[in-house]
Amino acid sequence: MPVFSSYFQLGRTQRELDFVDVDTDQDTPVYVDPYAIEIRDDVWAAQASGHIRSLFLEVLTALRAGDTARATNLMSHFHEPRETFLGVSRHEPQGRGVGAVQSAQLVRAIRRSEAFTSGILADLSEMSLYVEKVDRDKISDLTTNIIRHLLADYTKQQCDLYAIPVSDYNGPPGWNASRNNWTSKTVLLPYVDGKPVLLVPKYIVRRRLSLDSQEFYNKQITDYLVAEHYRANSSLVQAIKGGKEQKVYKKDVRKANPKSKSLIADIVKKHPDILDTFKKIAKTTSSMATFRNDDPSLQRVCRSLVDALTAISPGTAAADEYHRLMMGALTVLFYPDLIQPHKEWEINGGRKRVDVVYTNAASDNFFAHRRDGNTQANVVIVECKNYSTDIGNEELDQLLGRFDNNRGRFGILTCRHIDKPATVLARCRDMAVRGTGFVIVLTDANILEMLEAKGNLRDEHIYEMLHAKYRELLQ
Repeated sequence: MPVFSSYFQLGRTQRELDFVDVDTDQDTPVYVDPYAIEIRDDVWAAQASGHIRSLFLEVLTALRAGDTARATNLMSHFHEPRETFLGVSRHEPQGRGVGAVQSAQLVRAIRRSEAFTSGILADLSEMSLYVEKVDRDKISDLTTNIIRHLLADYTKQQCDLYAIPVSDYNGPPGWNASRNNWTSKTVLLPYVDGKPVLLVPKYIVRRRLSLDSQEFYNKQITDYLVAEHYRANSSLVQAIKGGKEQKVYKKDVRKANPKSKSLIADIVKKHPDILDTFKKIAKTTSSMATFRNDDPSLQRVCRSLVDALTAISPGTAAADEYHRLMMGALTVLFYPDLIQPHKEWEINGGRKRVDVVYTNAASDNFFAHRRDGNTQANVVIVECKNYSTDIGNEELDQLLGRFDNNRGRFGILTCRHIDKPATVLARCRDMAVRGTGFVIVLTDANILEMLEAKGNLRDEHIYEMLHAKYRELLQ
């Protein structure tokens, strides 16, 4: 079974990778979730959300204008996204997306839904709540096809990161939000045994959709119906404990009000706050980290990284090995706050190159704070130095030269150890006082302590360390 990382000999576990490490012999049972994209706060997710909203608005506008042919034509471009190897196929991945025949059926289902008739259907992510026979497989396939070109760009970025060879691929069209139409283009993708692979960021997939109709019905909808029966003192209200208390059993409510998507739409139309509550809860769902039964545990991954780091000798000869290991370690430590690592990102017309650049997608805690105030860090720039001597002004100035108003003014410099920590800290403080940049230095000792904390599920200790490092710059 050629798992992607094994085929290209990346030597990385799933937790060290930003993308879903798919098995190209069988689909991985996770789904691209448009709501997981919508709630993210980073540039790539904003682009993807814009594409999804643009296409769905075109479909709804056409249907409201009575132009069923236009809506059907827009939906007919949903080809089976076999290149992602995601879904539930049992044998050779085939996908279960919307083809030419199914597009007309889907358009009819949307048009006939209570949610469309009442006008509450506005987002693709809500279709699985309201439209019959639309569930996680179709939503995933719809979303994948809309953002196909963005996924191709992401795939090329990750292949550049790991020096994976790519070749031309003339696949199905993707949605062009600027033209409000489907367009085709040749993209560069990796191939596994002759099969093109479209990599998917692991933070946009779920085992089930965030806005799952069954879960919505079982929780928020049922709770609402229970309260309504209490209020109306209906026949479902039963006296218990000798008549001293009253009880409405959920099983009775569900029997009297069986789940249907029209029922959900009707209740949401009257009480939109119920959906708002469900969305707030769904927003807290964690991004996926592992996908297969053979994925090693977080503790094992952290222990392996600790052993590997201590085995690397400082110096130029092992610089590449150290650099590769640090990429994996930082992803393990800081995902999903830091995502989409770029290696040697060209800036200033290609005259300068950066070791690693992470997109800062944090919504809370340390990295979210770095997106405000003096640092304005939309990205986090990382330099990895496998030096056997102390870092000096040259290395700090090199990192300082990467900062600007677009990328922000915050970076991390990793190194093996520091002989004169007070001197290095003074240099970093000087930059912070001038307001030119904020750099925290992480030594082996820091990384090892963080990995130990991560393996024991003590993320709060990691952020305490980062906050302490940052506060030192301001003293």
